[in-house]
Amino acid sequence: MNCLIDTLLLILVFYCLSAVSGAPKTTDEDTLVLVHILFRHGNRTPDSIPYKNDPISNESYYMPYGMGQITNKGKRTAYRMGTSLRKRYDNFLGDTYNIDLLDARTTNFNRTKMSLQSMLAGLWPPKGDQIWKPWLNWQPIPYNHLLNDKELGSTGICENYIELVNELENSDEIQKLLSKYKDVYEYVSEHAGTNVSTPNSVFGLYFFGDAQRDFGYALESWLESVWSDLEKITKDTYYIATNTTTLKKIAGGFLLRKIINDSKAKIEQTLIPQHRKMFIYSGHEVNIAYLLITLGVYDDSIPTYGSYVSIELHRIDGIVGFKVFYQNWTTKEPILLTIPGCDAFCPFDDFVDLLSEVIPTDDDCTIS
Repeated sequence: MNCLIDTLLLILVFYCLSAVSGAPKTTDEDTLVLVHILFRHGNRTPDSIPYKNDPISNESYYMPYGMGQITNKGKRTAYRMGTSLRKRYDNFLGDTYNIDLLDARTTNFNRTKMSLQSMLAGLWPPKGDQIWKPWLNWQPIPYNHLLNDKELGSTGICENYIELVNELENSDEIQKLLSKYKDVYEYVSEHAGTNVSTPNSVFGLYFFGDAQRDFGYALESWLESVWSDLEKITKDTYYIATNTTTLKKIAGGFLLRKIINDSKAKIEQTLIPQHRKMFIYSGHEVNIAYLLITLGVYDDSIPTYGSYVSIELHRIDGIVGFKVFYQNWTTKEPILLTIPGCDAFCPFDDFVDLLSEVIPTDDDCTIS
């Protein structure tokens, strides 16, 4: 009798487990409404010649790419990001590309344009009738870049921003904070054969050296010895660029405003086209740093090649809100961030209220 009862219990347990495993699973994709992606381009060659004494500054060292151009490694980085996003949003996006599903924009740089193309190749390979060459797992996908793009290029086109940040950098307060780097400036200038005495000049030197090293050339020993200082100063430029509410509005707020407005239109079913599912922005590490600082979630690191921020709009139990993720490839999966004052899932109205002071109006940017 006991054996019969045990057998019946085992059958019952097996039946219950089978029913559970066969039941539909609720995932983040089930609640997704809209996705906004901002990413940094892939690995590149050095942009320009930042110091006179560099022994490998000639463009011939970076052939066949040229200066400031994405490399094959960079193409692979961007492509990997695309395949990663395809895996993450596969069910949400569907496997058949349609122009209304996606809006892709880039800054007006070769490396961001080519990175966007490489990323889209991984995100949306052709399927079924869209396969136009059997041996080519790729389809052309259009993208845009805008003149006077305030969302991705505000710090370069807003004349009042340039004046404000220069005024701030030259203020007694900031100069006092930067004075601790006086010896670094002098040491670098002496060895570089070029005057390096401002955060911006260090910024250019740092990213030149970073790209040079990534390409396979070792840094000179004197440059290696102060590399950690140059990295600190480079990160200081992010904080200077976003040091006030007004600067945050311009540096990161215009993209944030567009993300909010597009999401609101999606919620209210006024977004054109209505069934758009994703906005993609191909930019630079400063775009990511400025957005993270504006959101209050910056981790004090320089965004890596191919890093991205994903701002997801969800509808969960009738509540519409945002989840913010950051992928800098230190972890396998993107890191879920929490906006200060909110939960990891931040209801739309709370999100807007918490960030209201850094959401700009058109008057916050003057363009002649």
